[in-house]
Amino acid sequence: MNSISHPCTRLLDVRNLSVGFGRRGQQQTVVDRVSLHIQPGECLALVGESGSGKSVTARALLGLVGNRGTVSADRVDLDGHSLLGLSAGQWRHIRGRRIGLVLQDALVSLDPLRRIGLEIDDSLRLHTALSPVQRRERVLELLESVGMPEPRLRVEQRSGELSGGLRQRALIASAIALRPPLLIADEPTTALDVTVQAQILQLLAHLKQQGTAVLLISHDLAVVNRIADRVAVMRGGHIVEEGPTDAILNLPTHHYTRALIDAVPAGTPRGQLLVQERHNTPTAVPPPMPTKTGAPLLEAANLAKTFRRPDGSRFTAVDDVSFHVRSGQTLGLVGESGSGKTTVARLVLGLTQPDEGTVTLAGEAWSRQRERERRARRHLVGAIYQDPLSSFDPRHTVGQILRDAVGSGENGRSREAQVARLLDAVGLSSGIRDRRPLHLSGGQRQRVAIARAIAPSPALIICDEPVSALDVSVQAQVLDLLDELQKTLNIGYLFISHDLGVVQHMSDTVAVMQRGRIVETGPAEDVFRKPDHPYTRQLVAAAPRL
Repeated sequence: MNSISHPCTRLLDVRNLSVGFGRRGQQQTVVDRVSLHIQPGECLALVGESGSGKSVTARALLGLVGNRGTVSADRVDLDGHSLLGLSAGQWRHIRGRRIGLVLQDALVSLDPLRRIGLEIDDSLRLHTALSPVQRRERVLELLESVGMPEPRLRVEQRSGELSGGLRQRALIASAIALRPPLLIADEPTTALDVTVQAQILQLLAHLKQQGTAVLLISHDLAVVNRIADRVAVMRGGHIVEEGPTDAILNLPTHHYTRALIDAVPAGTPRGQLLVQERHNTPTAVPPPMPTKTGAPLLEAANLAKTFRRPDGSRFTAVDDVSFHVRSGQTLGLVGESGSGKTTVARLVLGLTQPDEGTVTLAGEAWSRQRERERRARRHLVGAIYQDPLSSFDPRHTVGQILRDAVGSGENGRSREAQVARLLDAVGLSSGIRDRRPLHLSGGQRQRVAIARAIAPSPALIICDEPVSALDVSVQAQVLDLLDELQKTLNIGYLFISHDLGVVQHMSDTVAVMQRGRIVETGPAEDVFRKPDHPYTRQLVAAAPRL
């Protein structure tokens, strides 16, 4: 690395960084003259929508833009040394030693076939002269420093044997193994429960206190508010606003920043739109079948479900769970991973048979029937999942996906008209019907998933983390859409999410699950403002807020 002669008080100093992709003369610029700096012990948050250039900026700082990418800048200095024009070998020396990286999905980042201890040991083995015994002790120290329980047990486990929070702790331990002065954290808490998220943020804050500089990339403004000292807002490859966190989040000057903040659902009352410009849902989409007068749309009574572990023992996933959902209303279901939420969803969908208890749909038996007996009413229950891309056939176009959802009972012309109405209902143009899901944005894919869910005119839709992978502005659009469809079609929602702000905004009532049981239920405002159960109070206290 080339040394800079003048003294440097900034750990990272970036001036006019640009990144483009494509062939020479036909390049698309995705990062355009970005300047930023971070001091030791400081956290700078880079926020913005998908495609704004946040992650590409981070990759450029790590020398990972790839062969088709072109990087230019007036200056990219780390601790007074230039990072421009480095060879592949020089970059390998810097990654891990000078810059650590923590990604969103630890399950993908960690090798599922290797023990956690070996994953963390790699950088120590390659970059230090420590003996195997010394390296093992250092690995244990690292796991203890990131709050990993029983580190001597965990070093022998593989990533698939750990919870999401423990995997993320292992990934952070690996990233800081060589004590890099700069840590880049790219959406490090997005997929985590609120309590685990709070623990990871506390860990990052502890590293910051020890002098580590942190570049945090996140679309969650509440997370940013909790840990960042300064915020830089990116849009279309440019930084449109930058300053102290309090100033940016409380008194933003750029209209795009204000739009991002207004889109945050936490604190916005039930039924109030998050986005000003709205698309009116047409009434041409058929409404669902009404329930029997006075009867709940969905009623779960004393549900219980156990599963067998690999060692032959059994664990209880759902234990004596009861709740109901009425037409046109939303029940929010919250709790940590492993609390039983997804198992409850499968029981309601009829995909898993309960050991005990019953599910009643529209006043008639549901869970105790055979599938062929349920088939005629299967259209009454729909589902929207976190990752619609994995639930679509990648070979099918949007039109084919929706035609299949409409069913074969309609003639060709009628099916095409229904597909057009569905696209209109979710705010998509008819021109999108010939595109495949892989070529759609995340928000467009989720809208197609919603269109598919409402195609058979369901009375109930299970929403399982439907917006957790979306940017805050796209999330707001999808939540507004779900709210509009509910008002128009009188659909009932069972809304499952780890984001308490989203649940509070969308729900009429809330049920809180812990270890397979519902520990508290009631009107959403009451549960969030004055929680009774200690576990609910813990969840509410752990949730980051603006």
